[in-house]
Amino acid sequence: MNEREIKKQKFTQPSKNHTLLFSIVGILTVIIMIGTYMVVAKSNTPDSTLKGAANIGEKVAYSSAVKLQQTNVENSSKDGKVIITTLSTLKDKKFIRTEYQSNETRIPLTAFVQPDGNVMAAVSYCEPCRGETFHITGSQIICNVCGTVWDLQTLKGLSGGCQAYPPEALTYSLNGDNLEIPQTTLDTWKPRV
Repeated sequence: MNEREIKKQKFTQPSKNHTLLFSIVGILTVIIMIGTYMVVAKSNTPDSTLKGAANIGEKVAYSSAVKLQQTNVENSSKDGKVIITTLSTLKDKKFIRTEYQSNETRIPLTAFVQPDGNVMAAVSYCEPCRGETFHITGSQIICNVCGTVWDLQTLKGLSGGCQAYPPEALTYSLNGDNLEIPQTTLDTWKPRV
């Protein structure tokens, strides 16, 4: 066969059926879309790491007409733990603020009762704008400096410029009535930005 006949054969042969290839590509596309949906849907549910060690035993419905400001409380240190507040105080006040100080370290801290009754302990700091105080309105926690709004239960950003930096949740333990954070955790804490 000469070169001309080979070229002619390429154009005159029936085209190959690509149905199998298109089917595989279609199935893979659907799987990727479902996987993406699952990841996005999961990101809108409460983060399991945000579940605290304490619960006040009842759900809380904050008023959407009233700004609940943080109540300043004292903290103390004992046996390498910082007692940021008590569960009794949180049942009463719902939203507290305190400051941890050690040597050159000063970290604003907060604790609040989430709508499901769980207690959250966090750094009271909105890193981009450097805000250290917040208030609760309805089911939202809001920075007093920049006005960024997060969902109180999940700490997912809802609006504002600092949405990616809610008060950073801290692991704590409940020892009797005391909410305790390891002092080493606070001594090594650094802002995210």
